[in-house]
Amino acid sequence: MDTPNHIEFTAKKKEDGRTFINRALITSACIMPFFILTAFLLMFAQGLIVITAPAAILTIYLCWFTRRFTRIEYEYVVLSGDFSVSVIYDNMSRRDLFTVKISDMHKVVPFHANETILNTPDISRVLYYCSDLLDPDLYICVFDDEKKGRTALVFNTRRKFIEIMKFYNRPNVVIKDEFRY
Repeated sequence: MDTPNHIEFTAKKKEDGRTFINRALITSACIMPFFILTAFLLMFAQGLIVITAPAAILTIYLCWFTRRFTRIEYEYVVLSGDFSVSVIYDNMSRRDLFTVKISDMHKVVPFHANETILNTPDISRVLYYCSDLLDPDLYICVFDDEKKGRTALVFNTRRKFIEIMKFYNRPNVVIKDEFRY
């Protein structure tokens, strides 16, 4: 449902070499204790069958549970003037990251023309909740967080999403001319 009061946009985080290495390290960290336990039990040959099956099941569950953190999607929602960001892990669990009023944002500008904003001293933290930094449809929004100070968020978007953000904060939202569809 895309209306001026509600619009959603989801971006899947790009899987790169770093994600592949993280996935391999998580899998090996889950499997290694199983092999160590099995080798230890083989030396003493007591209770091998009793402990091996539950340990194997626990290892498989641990691999499945932790690998989901390498398949990430970000969901951006505008609902009645509030902009919220959530992270979705492996299409199974969801965590709301934050919600901010669009009217309270200081800037909403295209990323590739305004990357220098992220290096200014008044910004205390930068959040990269985007698919990858080479995406041409990235935007930066700057807002004040009560606990962390001035925050910059890099996020994916599409034209209609930015137009609705402009509806709620006309003076501070800049719409670029070309969007990739």
